[in-house]
Amino acid sequence: MKSLPYLLFLCLSSWSPVDCAADGNGYLMYADFWCDVRSTEPQQVEYLIDWYFNKEYMMQYNSTVGDWTGFTAAGLVTASLFNKDEHDVLQRKVEKQLICVDHVAMVLKVIEDNIVEPSVTLLETAGRGPDTMLVCSAYDFYPKLIRVTWLRNGREVTSGVTFSDTVSNGDWTYQLHSYLEFRPGRRDRVSCTVEHVGLSEPKIYHWDSSVGRSEVGFVVGGVGALLLGAVVLSSGLIKYRRASSSPL
Repeated sequence: MKSLPYLLFLCLSSWSPVDCAADGNGYLMYADFWCDVRSTEPQQVEYLIDWYFNKEYMMQYNSTVGDWTGFTAAGLVTASLFNKDEHDVLQRKVEKQLICVDHVAMVLKVIEDNIVEPSVTLLETAGRGPDTMLVCSAYDFYPKLIRVTWLRNGREVTSGVTFSDTVSNGDWTYQLHSYLEFRPGRRDRVSCTVEHVGLSEPKIYHWDSSVGRSEVGFVVGGVGALLLGAVVLSSGLIKYRRASSSPL
């Protein structure tokens, strides 16, 4: 089996009795169940539950930690109650075995047989004012998990970076777009790095500010030459018409 260069998240069970369960006041409670797989070894499989209340991320169960962690006031109270409940502790252990461990080899085999590496483009578009916008797009990849990062002169950039959602293409493949808006310097070298299980190693795509500026200068110079030529031609025509209309 091909080793995975980073964590592979598998949503083996996305629906459960707590999904779409509303209380008497109409508040919605739901949970996502995840398997975090590093290998087929049971000890390398992590079971996670993300619990939401009325669209707010309330708490999480993590099998590696072995209990619930609350993130809101209500989540802290509920997590504490669940951690003291022996039946809940046992239930989570059984769920990890049934949902994750028992199916890991099968799911990894299916994914491995259908891996598609991303097709990547790096384009420049106009940003706000003097800023430049770069778009790094990854197309037609599977599985869904992918990591796109930006480097500026060898250092990772997080400021000015935005991402689209990872969108399904309607088949089993996905696409993702990452945007970097920044004000380029004279010798800036900006790179988009893409990591995916379909790639044997991260791929780096470079953008050189000097290339973009020379191309812009060439276009501006060409337009200026055309305008100058038009002015000279117009002046010549005016003089010709005046000369033609003058009485002999």
